Amino acid sequence: MTAFVIPLAVFLAVVFAASAIGKLRSPDRGRAAFSALQIPVRRPDAAAIALIVAEALVALGLVATWGWVFVVFAAAAVVLTAGLLVVVVRAHRRGATDDCGCFGDWLPAAIGPRLITRNVMLALAAVGVLVTSVLIVTLTDEPLGVPLVLSSPVHAGDALGALAASALISAAAWSTARATTSVAAAQSAARGAGAVLLPETSEIADLLAPGTRARLLLFVSAGCHACETALAPLRNPEDDISTLVDVFVVQRAASGSSATRSAHELPRDARFALDIGGSLGASLGTGPATPVAALIGTDGIQAGPLAIGSDETTQLVESLRSLAAAPPA
Repeated sequence: MTAFVIPLAVFLAVVFAASAIGKLRSPDRGRAAFSALQIPVRRPDAAAIALIVAEALVALGLVATWGWVFVVFAAAAVVLTAGLLVVVVRAHRRGATDDCGCFGDWLPAAIGPRLITRNVMLALAAVGVLVTSVLIVTLTDEPLGVPLVLSSPVHAGDALGALAASALISAAAWSTARATTSVAAAQSAARGAGAVLLPETSEIADLLAPGTRARLLLFVSAGCHACETALAPLRNPEDDISTLVDVFVVQRAASGSSATRSAHELPRDARFALDIGGSLGASLGTGPATPVAALIGTDGIQAGPLAIGSDETTQLVESLRSLAAAPPA
C-alpha cells in the first residue's frame, strides 16, 4: 500500500504547490477566483493570502512529514479538494462560466463539467491518500511518510520506481492532450473559422483574414473580474495603440443567448465582436478561460504566443503601447 500512497501524496503536493505559486505570480487572479466562484468574502486580498498559505503548508506537509502528522495533512488535502469541488459545482449550477483562477495564470480552466471532473479526481486522490495512510498507521503500527520511505533501503527502490512511473504517465497524458488540442486548433484555422459578428454594424467580419492592419483580439466573458483588469490599460488615453493595431474585444456568444452587447465597458477605439459558437476561439486554441489576447498580423496569422490571464495581456498591451509611442526611425 505504500507504493500506492507515496506517488499520490507527491502528486497532490505538486498540485497544491503549483496552485499556490500560480496565485503568487498573479495575485489578481487569486482574488478573482472568489468572484468567479461566487464566494462572498469581505476581504478578498486577505482571503487569497490565507488560501495560498494553506495550499503551501499542505504541499510541504505531504512530502516532509510522517506518521500521524502526515495523516493530518492528508486530511487537510481532503478538506481543500472537497471544498473546492463543492464551490465549483455550486458556481456551475448558478451559470458561472469564468476561469476559476485555481492556478492563477497557469492551467486556466473555465467553470463547467470538465473542471468538475478534474476536481472530482483530485478529491478522490486525496481521499485515497487519507484512507490508505490511516489503515497503514493503525493496522501495521508503522510510520508512513515520503522522507521515511525514501530513506528506507527496503522501500526506497519501489518508491522511486513508482514515482518515476507516475511522472512518465503524467507527462505522456499532458503531452497527448496538448498535441490533440494543437491539432484541433490547426485544423479549425485551416478552415478559416475567423468570422465574428460586429453587433454595432450588423456585419460579419473575418478577423483571421489578411488585411492592411494588424489586430489585437482580447477574449472576455461576462462577470469576469480579471477581464476588467485586462481591459483597464486599453482605456488609458495616453499612448493609444489604435495607431498601431485595430482592437477587438471578443465575447463568445453562447448557444441560445440573445446578448448582443459587451458585458464590459469598451475602450474608446475598440470594437465589440461576438464569437458565434466559439469558432474564432477554437481556431486560435484560446480555450474556454478568459481573458486571453491574440495578436494577428496583416497576413491573418497569429504573431507570437497567446497572452493568457490579466498579467500577460497587460504586458502585451504595454509592449504595443511602447511601440506606438516610439518615434519613427
